[in-house]
Amino acid sequence: MEQLLPLLLNGAGGAVIGPIISKLLGGKGSTGALAGIVGGLAGGYGMGAAGVGFQSLLGSGDIMGHLSSFLNGGAGGGIIGGILGLITKAK
Repeated sequence: MEQLLPLLLNGAGGAVIGPIISKLLGGKGSTGALAGIVGGLAGGYGMGAAGVGFQSLLGSGDIMGHLSSFLNGGAGGGIIGGILGLITKAK
């Protein structure tokens, strides 16, 4: 379970931030949630593998490590949700 917790937090961060960014950019429907989860998982994994992201700012303590996983997922979900929001923009 310890190994899955960062992935769950990445997905949760993307699921929260992705739809918000998608709606702010004029997206329609609930596509932002699914895109947020996928983007959160991809963004969090990519940032963790590259060694960039919020881990360098917040540190790797227990609580700060979990918060940085959530924020890394939120960044990835926000990017994918924003792109999808621009594509599905209501006209």
